Amino acid sequence: MKIRIIGLPDEVTQAADLIARTFDAIEISAPLPCRGTSRNVRIYTEVRLPQPAK
Repeated sequence: MKIRIIGLPDEVTQAADLIARTFDAIEISAPLPCRGTSRNVRIYTEVRLPQPAK
């Protein structure tokens, strides 16, 4: 599953950390600036859903 997170740098970093603890994170990109004069950045993540306990 791919997830894009957009927000202020501190928010995006916190969200990416939370996602990495919740899901099986395959890849998390470095923060990339959004277009124009926005202060927002974006991070792309790729995760797998956790496997249910047997």
